[in-house]
Amino acid sequence: MIIVAIAVSAITRTIYSRAFVKQKETDDRNIDIDAKAKAKAFDMVGIMLGILILIYAFLNAHIQVIAFVGVAYLLIYVVYMFYFSKYHKEM
Repeated sequence: MIIVAIAVSAITRTIYSRAFVKQKETDDRNIDIDAKAKAKAFDMVGIMLGILILIYAFLNAHIQVIAFVGVAYLLIYVVYMFYFSKYHKEM
C-alpha cells in the first residue's frame, strides 16, 4: 500500500512539474491561483479529517486509531495558527 502511494505521488509530482512550474515562476497570477488552490485543499483536508474521525468513532474503531487521526487533525490547525500569527506580525 505504501509503495502504491509513493508511486502515485511520484507520477503526480512529475506531471505537476512539467505542466505548471515553467509558468509559475514568471507569472504573479499563477502564484495567486496556486495559493488559492492550496487554501482550498487545506480546507478540504480539515473537513475530511473531521469526517474521518466521526466515521472511526461510529464504527467503534480502536481508540488509538481515533487518537492518531485526532492528533493529526489538531496538529494541522496548530501549525496553521502558528504560521498565521508569524506572518501576521511580519506584515
